[in-house]
Amino acid sequence: MIGQAERLIELNKLKGLQGKVPGKGEIIAFSSGKGGTGKTFISLNVAYALSKLNKKVLVIDLDANLSNINIMLNIKPEKTIIKFYQNKNSLSELITIYERNLHFIFGDSGKIDYPHTNQTDTDYFLSSVRDLCNDYDYILLDIGAGAGDDIIYLLQNIHTNILTINPEPTAIMDAYVIIKLLHNAGSATNNLIIVNRCFSEDEAKTAFNNLSMAASHFLKETVTLLGYVEHDPNVNKSIMSQEVYLKKIPRSKISMQLIKLAQTIVQRTRMSQTKIR
Repeated sequence: MIGQAERLIELNKLKGLQGKVPGKGEIIAFSSGKGGTGKTFISLNVAYALSKLNKKVLVIDLDANLSNINIMLNIKPEKTIIKFYQNKNSLSELITIYERNLHFIFGDSGKIDYPHTNQTDTDYFLSSVRDLCNDYDYILLDIGAGAGDDIIYLLQNIHTNILTINPEPTAIMDAYVIIKLLHNAGSATNNLIIVNRCFSEDEAKTAFNNLSMAASHFLKETVTLLGYVEHDPNVNKSIMSQEVYLKKIPRSKISMQLIKLAQTIVQRTRMSQTKIR
């Protein structure tokens, strides 16, 4: 893996492509710090909502050795991202078409020989992702829980990071840790916040304000509330039945909130592209 990555980097240097501008697709990371916040549920359903807004979406499951998007969809993939890190397949060869506008690269679980990635591997991965940008409007990276060096290095090389939190103090603190580590690394990553499993808009705003005030006071960092998703027992039912919640219950209050998140992402993308022009 490392040999191929180093060859790619050297080739890019020779061609003058190092640090090249990505294609039209926007790369967005979904992270959480703390496990159990519902990050994967959010990323999966936001991806589905974006696809129904006529956006072409690729979701890549990067939850190292504990992936579960394929389980939530009741799909047994023939090839997973481990093949990429083993230097056996390119990313494009690992794509599974779920629907016309919604594609996946699935992760893997429980592998004894799951590769430990380093910064060179991550650089190669991100370069390969950018090569797919012209084929998609959005490429969503579902990042594993935690705040290891590998996760922080990846996030600091992504323009937009969507942190999923819950109102619980532990989830807020873990999200703060992610923001702090990115700050200490000198990252310019734009951190957006989704409050999941709250019981009201007020509770969501309180949770966000607690995180925002800490980031502002201690780090002088600004975070933005992207939106919130309220608690709904039907979420667990959709997970148990291995169906996309938004597909199973498209007109519920929670579905409207998920769609609003997708719409807000599209609006922010349009605003960003307008500024670039």
